[in-house]
Amino acid sequence: MSWNFQHRKNLPLAALCGVVLVGLVMAIKPAMSHKDYQSEARLAEYVTLQSHIMRPAITGYGRVTPNISLNSLAEVSGRIVYRHPNLKKGELFAAGTELLRIDDSDYQLQLAKAQSALASAELREAAKHTAIKNTLQDIKLSEHKLAIANAEESRLKTLFTQRSASETELNKAKQAVLVQQQELQRLLNQQSLFPLELKVLDAELKQAQADVDKAQLELSRTVIRLPFTGRIHQVSAEEQQLVTKGMPLFSASGIEKVLINAQFDYAQFQQFVRFFNQAPDFAEIGSNGMQTYLAEQGLNAQVRLLGEQGQVWQAQLERFSDELDPQSQTVGVVVSISESYQQMQLGKKPPLLAGMRAQVELLAKAQRFVAIPRHLVNNEQILLADGNSTLRPTPLQSTLKQNNLVLSQDATLVGAKVLTNDLFPVIVGESLQLQSDERSQRQLENWLAAAALPAEAKP
Repeated sequence: MSWNFQHRKNLPLAALCGVVLVGLVMAIKPAMSHKDYQSEARLAEYVTLQSHIMRPAITGYGRVTPNISLNSLAEVSGRIVYRHPNLKKGELFAAGTELLRIDDSDYQLQLAKAQSALASAELREAAKHTAIKNTLQDIKLSEHKLAIANAEESRLKTLFTQRSASETELNKAKQAVLVQQQELQRLLNQQSLFPLELKVLDAELKQAQADVDKAQLELSRTVIRLPFTGRIHQVSAEEQQLVTKGMPLFSASGIEKVLINAQFDYAQFQQFVRFFNQAPDFAEIGSNGMQTYLAEQGLNAQVRLLGEQGQVWQAQLERFSDELDPQSQTVGVVVSISESYQQMQLGKKPPLLAGMRAQVELLAKAQRFVAIPRHLVNNEQILLADGNSTLRPTPLQSTLKQNNLVLSQDATLVGAKVLTNDLFPVIVGESLQLQSDERSQRQLENWLAAAALPAEAKP
């Protein structure tokens, strides 16, 4: 017998069967159990921060340049009659070495003429001094003769009153007085002109001496010597070449001292100046110089050549550059190194030559810092695990980036646990399951050791 679902009389029976089946399912289904949600603590690795005595340092880069550069020009005209046989590009010469000589025949003649004129001026001045001396003697004699003539006139006046002398004799005595007065007046007038005459002769003598000095100076300029110990860069003059005043001869640079204008990141430099001993006193700097001020700040500078491992030159801080670099916006600090040729070691430590690229490290006085691995600092903050093992982002203030480290003087970070693994998302207050990151801890210690920092102070 088959069941006919389309027959209308069977519909109530089908509905009843459905209700019975639903009831059976509900009866045999187990009851649902409810559990409270409990978050699981995330695994987090950390390194422990400690304080260290360190010298804050920043690193800049620049090129080696000579402290002294010379472009020698001919100061007199003439034909070159001598050229040093080794005057070539790259050669080294000691200070005072004669490199070139210009024909001095014309200048010897000028010197002889000037010396002759000087001798004539000296003779005229000597003659004038003799004339002055003689004139002073003549004045004394004339005054004495006048005194005698006056006495004779007085005597004859007395005799003429007594009618013991004639009028003719008295008149002769008066005439003798007038003659002596006239002679004395002539000598006095001549004496009054002596200061002006001596002034003219002195001016002539000075002019003659100046002509001699000029001739001697031009004669000395016919010999060209290197004024410092240096290296030749370019030679423009040849033997028997006719040169005129102002013509280039050679160029050279000193080797006793070199300069490096190292460029430092402006933001880093602003952080670094906080470790100077004192703020600048511009009146004192203007009086004593920038180098004196920098020497008082407890700063040191070390120079390494790019590509040269392990070789270090101790440098002297000279001054700051006068402006920010217009392209890189970096701060320039000029340092100097003396006697690099004396420090040369064959095959190990080369001399410092112009154009070499150098790394300059500025170091301030040693201070206590908390060293944080630089890669753990993101947007000037680090992720810490607090005492309750919960996540706490912490901002950093007034830090200094130094190689692989970030240095902070925040004493509250001593003993702090900085998370080393990447936690995403960062949920403030999230519970953490902490585990020491031994590998990162060793890496931090290696970075500290590689920085060659002073030993820590004992507690």
